[in-house]
Amino acid sequence: MMKFSTLFAVLVFSCLNSFSQTEETVGKQFYNRLFTYNYVERKPIFPSTADSLRNFYLSHFTGFDSLVTKCIERGDTAKYIRVHFEFVLDENGVAYNPNFLYIGSTRYRSANGDKKIKYFDDLKTYFNTATREMIKAMPMWRPALQNNVRVNCVVKDYFQFWLRSEEHTSELQ
Repeated sequence: MMKFSTLFAVLVFSCLNSFSQTEETVGKQFYNRLFTYNYVERKPIFPSTADSLRNFYLSHFTGFDSLVTKCIERGDTAKYIRVHFEFVLDENGVAYNPNFLYIGSTRYRSANGDKKIKYFDDLKTYFNTATREMIKAMPMWRPALQNNVRVNCVVKDYFQFWLRSEEHTSELQ
């Protein structure tokens, strides 16, 4: 019986090393998570310039006409309208998992904050679909890097445009 328990103990202790975390698995666990755009060491880069990214958003967002029409109907003109959304860039630079967040407005082009326009809340599924189509057509990015390792990164972004109706144009003249 003593030989059996000794043999059993030797087998158990020899197997413990195979279940322990090596440096390799610890490193993979650290990098195998979603990093936030603002806190990653090297941010992902769109293949062209920032202006071309803005142009891509404006030309591929299929909900643009509905957005402009509803803003004009509600009198939200002579201001910047911002469409906020987020998506994930994987370690290869492919965008996936898009999510529409909200639509806001501001009077100033470079303002840090904006006011959420609440009457768009009932159209959230419509704009979520439009955001999915836009991100689906997006080209590959250069991925984010953390300690020179490619990582998944959540990108929260928006595009904005100036909306002015004919009423405001005639008031200014």
